[in-house]
Amino acid sequence: MEGGREEEEGGMIGPGAALAAAPARPKRPLQFEQAYLDSLPSAHMYEKSYMHRDVVTHVAVSAADFFITGSSDGHLKFWKKKPSGIEFVKHFRSHLDPIEGLAVSADGLLCCTISNDRAAKIYDVVNYDMMVMIRLPFIPGTIEWVFKQGDVKPKLAISDRNSPDVHIYDARADSSEPIVSNKIHSGPVKVMKYNHAFDMVISADAKGLIEYWSPATLKFPDKGDSDVW
Repeated sequence: MEGGREEEEGGMIGPGAALAAAPARPKRPLQFEQAYLDSLPSAHMYEKSYMHRDVVTHVAVSAADFFITGSSDGHLKFWKKKPSGIEFVKHFRSHLDPIEGLAVSADGLLCCTISNDRAAKIYDVVNYDMMVMIRLPFIPGTIEWVFKQGDVKPKLAISDRNSPDVHIYDARADSSEPIVSNKIHSGPVKVMKYNHAFDMVISADAKGLIEYWSPATLKFPDKGDSDVW
């Protein structure tokens, strides 16, 4: 009995006692620890991730408080701008091939996409619905809306990827026949931008040349046909 009391009073014995008696290892410092701590999020608000399933290749902003994104898998998404962020509203499989062009009209009400499938698809932005699909006899290169707010015909310019031709279509006519066509450049048109204040288009081709033309005639304007002069 007395030996048992001595063991209890003497504390632990055996391998556990040796481990308990070993001094605590000092903490190994982490290299660049402060840099990692400084990189931790510390804001009061955090951003959300709004994703496509593939690489986003096109972004267009609408004056109607929407913006539209297109990706390399042919998908198109409509987003509504809110006071405290954005809200996803509609998703379309616009084309089976990658989206090659995305344009929104100056009034923000119409959107168009093109692809290698020889189709131009036109959407009503506010109602986020597809209105018209134009079947093209050529592979489109680039697109641009070329009408002023209040015009009767919402005109859409589409260039031919493999020729200097530019074609103007009526987006609401549900017809694959252009209103007017012309060879504006000496090579395929790569970029078109419309100035709605002067009702004029500036375009550039594959050779680096820039042209200035009227969407009504697809020609350089006379002095009497434009407010620019």
